[in-house]
Amino acid sequence: MSAAPDTDTDSLLADIDQALRERFGFDSFRPGQREAIDALLRQRRLLCIQPTGHGKSLLYQLPATVLPGMTVVISPLLALMRDQVGQLVERFDIAAASINSDQTEEENAEVISAAGEGRLRILFVAPEKLDNLVQFRFLLSLPVSLLVIDEAHCISTWGHDFRPAYRRILDAVVHFSERRPELRVLALTATAGDRTERDIAGLLGTEDAPLAIHRQGMDRPNLTLALRSVRGLPAKLEALLGVMREVQGCAVLYCATRDQTEIVAGYLAANGVPVTAYHAGLDPSRKRELQEGFTSGAVPMIAATNALGMGIDKSDIRFIAHVDVPGSITAYYQEVGRAGRDGEPATGLLLFDPGDQEVQRYFIRSAQPTAEDFEVIRGVIEGAAESPGLMAIKSRTGLHPTRVTVVIAELVEQGFVQKVLVGRRQCYVWTGREGTPDLSRYRQQLEVREGELDAMLHYGRGDPPCLMQALRIALGDESAELCGRCDRCLDGAVMPVAADPSPPLISAEAWLESRSIPLAGSRYPKMEPGYALLDGPMRGRLFAEFMRGRASGKMPPQRLVAVLRGVLDQLAEGRRFASIVTLPSRSWSCRQEVGDLIAEHLGAAHLPLLRYTREPEARQGALYNNDQRRDNVDGCIGYDAGVDIPDGAMLLVDDYIGSRATLREAGNVLRKRLRWQGELVPLVFARVRWKLGTSGMI
Repeated sequence: MSAAPDTDTDSLLADIDQALRERFGFDSFRPGQREAIDALLRQRRLLCIQPTGHGKSLLYQLPATVLPGMTVVISPLLALMRDQVGQLVERFDIAAASINSDQTEEENAEVISAAGEGRLRILFVAPEKLDNLVQFRFLLSLPVSLLVIDEAHCISTWGHDFRPAYRRILDAVVHFSERRPELRVLALTATAGDRTERDIAGLLGTEDAPLAIHRQGMDRPNLTLALRSVRGLPAKLEALLGVMREVQGCAVLYCATRDQTEIVAGYLAANGVPVTAYHAGLDPSRKRELQEGFTSGAVPMIAATNALGMGIDKSDIRFIAHVDVPGSITAYYQEVGRAGRDGEPATGLLLFDPGDQEVQRYFIRSAQPTAEDFEVIRGVIEGAAESPGLMAIKSRTGLHPTRVTVVIAELVEQGFVQKVLVGRRQCYVWTGREGTPDLSRYRQQLEVREGELDAMLHYGRGDPPCLMQALRIALGDESAELCGRCDRCLDGAVMPVAADPSPPLISAEAWLESRSIPLAGSRYPKMEPGYALLDGPMRGRLFAEFMRGRASGKMPPQRLVAVLRGVLDQLAEGRRFASIVTLPSRSWSCRQEVGDLIAEHLGAAHLPLLRYTREPEARQGALYNNDQRRDNVDGCIGYDAGVDIPDGAMLLVDDYIGSRATLREAGNVLRKRLRWQGELVPLVFARVRWKLGTSGMI
């Protein structure tokens, strides 16, 4: 028999009605909200499937104010955590905080202290934190009365975005329930079809507390959907520019990669459209600044990766464009659904280039483990003299980092590997279990992901008779009818091409050839934002000429020197460079001359400061992942203690970077060993992308 609630449910509901009016300032619930809260309180376990923008967060915010103990929200969306915490504290006077990787150790320690002392009502945590033994044990010690699983489709292998770290949530539900039988569990998602719904019900429901399910219709009557076919990046950028010149209000431009956010924002800004890039590679303080600016309207348009873009809780977004094809039709519904959450008219546009599917197929392959991957990792763990940590396993196997994370999570879940603490390090040991891991869920997940991508391509080609109807059907909304307002229903009239569009200030092709690439600053070692002059993955003519010449002793071509001088002038605005330091290299034979050229232009000293104490064992491009590349240069760089460093900023120069491992190693030498405290600014001639799981450049 299930344990009776500590407090009478009817009394709780009365308190919730009062809190809705007095604390949150709403006169009434949206359709389905109170029924969902009633089911959560009475039945204790609830899966709520509602459209994006329907107010799912209120389903835990309200109960959190009246239930005893604490509410823990597990969410992968860091930006949403920040936004929710800010609103809860500032607007509703609810003590809330988060533990996440964007915060400093001191900030996270303060949150842990506040939670342990009972000073919080709502605590947000990323699912990956559950994989950390110390943090998992801490969470179990808290008086949790409500456990919330945001983006709950991720726990299902039938979900479009299954994540192994989310399987740890099932452990959390079991362990929390053992300690607190009265625990309530709320699972939230906007994207669960019938198969995913049944899987979640089996995973979260128990005999004593079966999972109640509330599903709302998926139509968004105020959202108009449009398509535009393009071929190639230059055409895509110019088509986007034509659209963005007409956009009024706030906009999000979803991109598949961090690089693409920088490209999109840079090109539009160069043509007078103020768009800012926003992605996980930015410094946490910069991300906070941009999020606050976007939320307030000071930064009206951002180009963002999908995970971060999804985390921005802003109701008045008028326009969302998908610059790249998403990997899933259900993910597309969720992302485009961020537009018009205030109920006012909004538009969602997909720029469809069939070539974009290769990026998504790469993502699918990267996350798909093989039986050989399991054997490689088993060999590393079993054969280690000391129990290895995650980074050591990545370095020793050379596998794609995503695959390592997936395989380790699976081996732990199936009982082949156990997590242990060695001092403060989390390590992994082989349990000695006989047999081989069951990989059926990954064959199933491959089927799901390939099917989801195929459905997205079907949508992008304009094959369905109605775009909104296609999205609703994909999400299990059997009542879906023709919407009467999308591109297909209106025969392309939603966003018609201007009859006489004004030409761009600079063509996309010319801009892509000449642009410099921002390099994000770093906290450890402390390094300011800098630039790379050339983008390797674009494979432009200037990049090819530089890479051929650098190893044969040729100075950079004059066109590149002109770009260099312009970037140097840009970097020198507002700061005085006193020194130039070139990184040691085995193959950049004219680095001395290039350093002298830069020093002369800036009026600074070119210092012979850094050198190899021993050469790396391998070329970085010959290695298989970035953990190997980090270990390859660890301890290889030294410094000349007899060199005097003048006061002023230092420019740290390299020929090209991929993983940034060499640049970080040089920064660590300057900061930790040399104890140099001045501004450190990176400048490289080319940025390349190393392949992961194999050698070479992308």
